[in-house]
Amino acid sequence: MKRLLATLLTLLLFVSVPALPASAAEPADQLLSRSIEYLDNGDYIITEVYKSAAQLFSGTNGYKTSTYTHANGSNIFSVTVNGTFTYNGSTSSANSASASVNIYASNASFVNKNAYTSGATAYGTGTVRYGGVNISRSVSLTCDKNGNLY
Repeated sequence: MKRLLATLLTLLLFVSVPALPASAAEPADQLLSRSIEYLDNGDYIITEVYKSAAQLFSGTNGYKTSTYTHANGSNIFSVTVNGTFTYNGSTSSANSASASVNIYASNASFVNKNAYTSGATAYGTGTVRYGGVNISRSVSLTCDKNGNLY
């Protein structure tokens, strides 16, 4: 009888405790800044800087994304540079950089990408063919001596 009662209480406990959503267990990347650059043809560029949720023990990491958007609001493509950095309050240094290009428009196609570091900055460049011409976007992510990304 005691065993049956213990089993029923255990089942009741599992049924009454709601499950946590997966997103609640995982921290999200932190948006640090967002800016919009308007072009003469009506298109615009949205640039966002993020600090990654998973941080390095001896430094910081993050990414900057530049999204080319048509005047009608539809995204054409984006270029992202990811960077890892070390800093100590006096100096900072970029340790690695990687670039990625995402294509959103069906009539756009990937051409190339490149990434490198120099000093405390990670650089990424991506080129996409759209409307019969190649469009290149360069993105740079810098870490200051205190670990702030911009």
